[in-house]
Amino acid sequence: MDKRKVLVTAGNTRVPIDRVRGIDNIFKGRTGTRIAEYFTKQGCSVTLLCSHPHLVDVFPRDAVKTVRFTTYDELTAKMEELVTTGGFGTIIHSAAVSDYRRAGMYRRVGEAAGNERRQAMIVEEVDGSGKIGSNHDELWMKLVPTAKIIDRIRKDWGFTGTLVKFKLQVAMSDEDLFKIAVRSMLDSQADFIVANTLEDMEKVAFIFSAREPDTFVSIPRADLPSALYAAVMR
Repeated sequence: MDKRKVLVTAGNTRVPIDRVRGIDNIFKGRTGTRIAEYFTKQGCSVTLLCSHPHLVDVFPRDAVKTVRFTTYDELTAKMEELVTTGGFGTIIHSAAVSDYRRAGMYRRVGEAAGNERRQAMIVEEVDGSGKIGSNHDELWMKLVPTAKIIDRIRKDWGFTGTLVKFKLQVAMSDEDLFKIAVRSMLDSQADFIVANTLEDMEKVAFIFSAREPDTFVSIPRADLPSALYAAVMR
């Protein structure tokens, strides 16, 4: 298996609310795109699975194969196809994947009898197959967890190469971040994990290895592509 045949995921996923609305996140895929660029310049054969392919304009389009996704379901389907048929030796999964999906949208139609302090609502589901109208005073959306794509890479899709996971937390100490990152890496059977907080994401990143989970490398964020290349290819 050739480590230098690399799949990089980058960007965000959307889960639909109706046919015109969706839930996504703030990440566009610049980190993954920069990693793909750096690995390509080192002579790797890179496929970039990204939500915002215009970012590939930062380097020649013919230097990397680009595959676009928008929704969580699209990313899952395309990753399954690529992982099971692409012959990759390294997967760098930096995409910011949706943690929840819509399981229903509801509106109040009445209240059930109950005590004065707490009454149960009577609700009915709102049709989301088209566009949900703007004539509702209130709506409630039910969200359920999505399956973690990173956990399917080995368990379901049989990948045996080098796997890199990313973990971002918010408003957390380094000590707590490190504990969560190591546990997350081992749970997903990843070889490496890149961890950081939202507050410091432009400044620093931490790389952990499953071979030495009690140690880490702290690097300036701008040096992440080169540091990750050195870690993966050694």
